Amino acid sequence: MWNYAEFCGFWRKGGNWLGFFLFWFISSAIVSTLEHTYDSQQLTAEEQAKTEMEALARLLELKNEHFANNTINANQLEKIIKTLESPEMPRLWDMFDFEFTLVQHKLIKTGVEMLKDEFARIESNLDEDDKSGISLADKIVKILSEENTVTAFREFGEKHFEKQVAKKKEKQQKCLEKKEAGEECVDKWSFGNALHFTSTIFTTTGYGAHTTMTTVGKFITIFLIIFQIPFFLHCLATTASLINKMLDHKLGLSSKHDDLENLTTETANSQQRRLVLLKGLLILVGALLVHMFIASVYHFCTTGWSFTDVLYFDFVRMASVGFGDLIPEDEYTLAGAIFKNLLVNIPGQILTFTLFVRALPIIS
Repeated sequence: MWNYAEFCGFWRKGGNWLGFFLFWFISSAIVSTLEHTYDSQQLTAEEQAKTEMEALARLLELKNEHFANNTINANQLEKIIKTLESPEMPRLWDMFDFEFTLVQHKLIKTGVEMLKDEFARIESNLDEDDKSGISLADKIVKILSEENTVTAFREFGEKHFEKQVAKKKEKQQKCLEKKEAGEECVDKWSFGNALHFTSTIFTTTGYGAHTTMTTVGKFITIFLIIFQIPFFLHCLATTASLINKMLDHKLGLSSKHDDLENLTTETANSQQRRLVLLKGLLILVGALLVHMFIASVYHFCTTGWSFTDVLYFDFVRMASVGFGDLIPEDEYTLAGAIFKNLLVNIPGQILTFTLFVRALPIIS
């Protein structure tokens, strides 16, 4: 049996990472089990529909001032706004299919005519010097004026509608077969989705591409924020300490000077310490740039993004900002979620944190 000192030594030299990864996998499995059942998918869609309804209602409220002198129209608009604000409206709006409406009511030609008229208006409003804009707008108007355009849009809409109907029927049939077999008709998050979601919590990137919708899922997210982020920071801190001590040793700093001194006092020891700190900083900056370059090359080859987008994404990711406007698709797969975090995200966070810890005595 280990005593307390031996356990602490093992914990600080990598045991904490084993505990963290175990925590990560278990919490991801729980999230994968609980989240994105059929009910939560419906809830997600209804939340989106609710947002759309609220935006439309606000727009109509702003336009209501145009009917200040027309009581009938103002009252009618107010009636529409109250209907849109009904609690049941998001659920019904989510069932609305715009493409189905266009195809079913043969409004494809009307839609094309609307587009043609709008681009004709845009062409007439462009400056005479804007030759390229006028040329493109004129080309669009001519294409939309061709009968083949309406035919192509109509055929595309009908084929797409047929596929959607067939897909819906297939899903309903599978659901029925599951119910007959005594199984739940649910479509859960994959384990890869859950690993990606939980990794965006402890790395504090929080892309927002996947979020918990159920009440239990939201409480689990709060739990992970409270406990997983400090656990990850603890692992980063111990690893950064080990790396910096190793750099100090390799760069010739005596172990008796491991404790940080007041670098504003010009002594022989502080001068040596400052020199070693700066050399270590250069090494860490170089390692971080190499790591970022390799990650950028990988993303450039696998995502199809421009080099600017790749560089932008990797820098934002490394800084743990995580806007969520660009996310590689492979991060949602099981292999991608595991290996991208083990080989790219976590090492990048370790290097960044170690760099910050090493620079702190100089900048403070």
